[in-house]
Amino acid sequence: MAEHSLDLVVMHSVAQYLMAAGAGAPFALFHRLLKPGGVLVVSDVMSPEVMAATDAWALLRFGQANGFFLAALWGLLRALLSDYWRLRSRLGLTRYAEAAMIEKLGAAGFVAERAPANIGHNQARMTFYARPAEG
Repeated sequence: MAEHSLDLVVMHSVAQYLMAAGAGAPFALFHRLLKPGGVLVVSDVMSPEVMAATDAWALLRFGQANGFFLAALWGLLRALLSDYWRLRSRLGLTRYAEAAMIEKLGAAGFVAERAPANIGHNQARMTFYARPAEG
């Protein structure tokens, strides 16, 4: 893929799986791939203040509102009993305060701002719009 070839890159529900020290590498790659004026959307970013129960409750409410409550409940139960949950409990997930995510995006050459709402179903999580800095 040629550099500066994309108008938009969306990284949805990924930041929590990147080690904080390594999250700058994909941001730098996206910076190289975006055209001037392009946008990187980093969404579903977990905040340090939000508990796992808040995430589970948001999923169940979303399932109830959209006709898949039992499937959501079953999925949560399966995750709780799975290797994923044990691994997640042992390694944790990376969480970012708003200022920390803006700073991390800035270090990769972006000017970033928090969106008014998360693009995912969980409004306790955050979405950021980042544009390559001028100059």
